[in-house]
Amino acid sequence: MHASGTGAAPLATVSLDRLSDRVQRLTPRLSRVSDLGLIGIAAALAIVDFMVWATDPVIDSGRLPWSIALAVPCVGTLAVIAVAVRQRHLMLALTSLAGTSVVLTLACWAIASSLPPSFAAMFAFALLTTTALRVASAGSAVLLASLAALAVAAEALRPMVSAVAYLLVACEGAFSVAVGVGVYLRWSDWRRVTAEEAARAHERLEIARELHDMVGHYVTGIVVRAQAARHVSERQPAAAAAALQSIETAGTNAMIAMRHMVGGLRHGIPTSPTSSGAAWDDIDRLVANAVAAGEPVHATIDPTLRGTALSLVPSVHRIIVESLTNVRRHAHEVTSIDVDVTRCDDRVIVTVSNDGLGSPPSGHDTFGIIGMRERAAALGGALVAGPAAGGGWLVRAELPIGHPR
Repeated sequence: MHASGTGAAPLATVSLDRLSDRVQRLTPRLSRVSDLGLIGIAAALAIVDFMVWATDPVIDSGRLPWSIALAVPCVGTLAVIAVAVRQRHLMLALTSLAGTSVVLTLACWAIASSLPPSFAAMFAFALLTTTALRVASAGSAVLLASLAALAVAAEALRPMVSAVAYLLVACEGAFSVAVGVGVYLRWSDWRRVTAEEAARAHERLEIARELHDMVGHYVTGIVVRAQAARHVSERQPAAAAAALQSIETAGTNAMIAMRHMVGGLRHGIPTSPTSSGAAWDDIDRLVANAVAAGEPVHATIDPTLRGTALSLVPSVHRIIVESLTNVRRHAHEVTSIDVDVTRCDDRVIVTVSNDGLGSPPSGHDTFGIIGMRERAAALGGALVAGPAAGGGWLVRAELPIGHPR
């Protein structure tokens, strides 16, 4: 959609930005509020535990020792403390609460006394298990979850009523929901971290590829011109001066390109296989500069492509740049370099060949060839590079037109 003359779109963007900033600033407060809310729920359930104990008719009839019956609200109080300290002392909180719950149930069995479960403890076991499964190491998470499941069973068995089996199944079923939530949150965090790491690795790869293509192209040209200037400096001072001038130009262009790239990184502009912004004129200029430097380059570009496949032009430019750079680096006695960009159905075919001697080291691809192949693959195409049938070296890339970026 296009922005209207009233400027509504920019205002909407600013409002969203401000809302996002406010949410980020409020995140610590919201976290504290959420934590206080969970502690409040545990405290409310602990009060329920106290009321159940205080109004239990069994206690009123004197059939239970007061010391044992009072342990239920005490377990509830310990559950509130465990919920409050779970962020800093998760293992200590869960093991202490679970151990107290199991010991109390065993004591009840020993004296044949029936006590109700602690609602606060059941809530705490669910919450602490969810937290453990999300943040603890795999071994610790399994151990703590198993201990919590044992404690939940102890809470369910403590009443010693005829329907205890149903109560046990209900409690463990509810506890399994907490386990499922914890496992899901752990998987969700893992997926998010994995996606972030993959994104960072992709960005590093793109930056490395851009730096290699950019620096390799310019530096190789500077080295070749410097070698030529050294050879002709005594016999042809004018040619040496011209070579030095071209070195200066190449160095200036390299600095401009570097500043452009660094500026894009500083402003958060993402890199991609099609982010360099090259146009067909840049390819023409690249070929013209190579010819002006004395390289035997002959280029043929299908004129029908100049009005289409604009998204592919940066990658075509980079492939030609790297191919010419590899010729300068590795080939000798080159008499012809042919650059051909044509269209075949829904594909752009880029070929760069030379008849020189020498080639990139066999047995493993150079970073330049790897980068070209990755660029082609990112666009849904393919690239091959290797010795040509009639001698020399050939780079051939097929890039589909209209591939989603």
